[in-house]
Amino acid sequence: MDTDVPGEAVAVIGMGGRFAKSPDIPALWANLRAGRDCFTRADEPVVEDIGGDTLRVHSYGLMPHRDRYDTDLVGATGLDPQHGILYESMWQAAEDAGLKFAEINERTAVYAGCARTKHVPRAAFDEVMNIDPTFAGPHFSYLRNLLGESIMIDSACATSAVAVHLACQSLRLHACDYAIAGAVAVQEDVQGWYLRPPRSIHATNGISRPFDPRTTGVIPGDGSGAVLLRRLADALGDGDPIHAVIRGSAVDNDGGNKPGFVIPGVDGKVSVVRKALAVAGLSGVDVGYVEAHGVGIPLNDQIEATALTEALGAEGPPVAIGSVKASVGHCDTAAGMAALIKTSLAVREGFLPATPNTRDPIPELTRHGDRFGILPEGRPWDSGGRPRVAGLMSAGVGGTNAFLIVEEPPGV
Repeated sequence: MDTDVPGEAVAVIGMGGRFAKSPDIPALWANLRAGRDCFTRADEPVVEDIGGDTLRVHSYGLMPHRDRYDTDLVGATGLDPQHGILYESMWQAAEDAGLKFAEINERTAVYAGCARTKHVPRAAFDEVMNIDPTFAGPHFSYLRNLLGESIMIDSACATSAVAVHLACQSLRLHACDYAIAGAVAVQEDVQGWYLRPPRSIHATNGISRPFDPRTTGVIPGDGSGAVLLRRLADALGDGDPIHAVIRGSAVDNDGGNKPGFVIPGVDGKVSVVRKALAVAGLSGVDVGYVEAHGVGIPLNDQIEATALTEALGAEGPPVAIGSVKASVGHCDTAAGMAALIKTSLAVREGFLPATPNTRDPIPELTRHGDRFGILPEGRPWDSGGRPRVAGLMSAGVGGTNAFLIVEEPPGV
């Protein structure tokens, strides 16, 4: 591969995680490559009308063994399962890189996100540290004796991508030599269904179809994922495995330029894409795929599609748009981890996984003819001899936007 990678590029050298019907990353990739819908659904009827204009929808992205973790591996008992599952993912990321935390502890930073799934009473720290998301990252640093920054991130659904952006910034500033970014969301007391009251963002039929006119909303899902990051030059120098390269990233906020606090804005998304491209030294014509936020909420998809097409431009080779949420669900704080792992594997393997249950793109994507399209079926990624470059969009309620530029590893 002939590419001019920026000197501040960051390598993804390890990955770990657990998602719907995927106990590990190889299983997740096998499911994504096969285009599988990984939601757990009950026998008919999938949708029940329980009165009060409320539906009970039997569809959920349930991860395997969602209520347990390997206590021997993690080195602690009595943790909220979310914390233990996140720590497993972080350990897997280091193992995937062929490293032990004891070997890299002095200069390893932690950037983590953990969904707030329960009320945590005011109490002594030692009574709540195992359940309060505030302590998830620092507790992992304690258990593994990691001496770099250890910071919890909460940017709603943008948490994971923001964590990766900040981890990359720390590496570029040489504040650390390794950075692990991870996030988890496993809701309590889930039985494989969700309630769909009026004005809900959730799908009425238990099927998510991002950027398809038939979509009615999002489906929740469990998720835990982590990536181990290192400056690309250092990773190459030591012969580390490299899944993908993060060429650039950016984070911004919509501010007040939108109809309401919980409604996304177009301008902020356009801006964050262009900022990330500038950092990466690329333009919209270099991007062949975008792993979109793609929640399947009609208005949100329309806004995101409008922003992506404007930011990347009407001219250039075709750009495929996909969303992992159609495969495993919306993983809340871990949504961006599912997206980054999928995107890293796509650029590495040269394959674009399907977005299940989709058929036709919404008009906001087709306004430039064939420039932008969706992926009803998976296909090999033909980049025409150019480096495979993807964008990754993440967004959080409140207007936070994050965009990553992900490129195939050198030498593939």
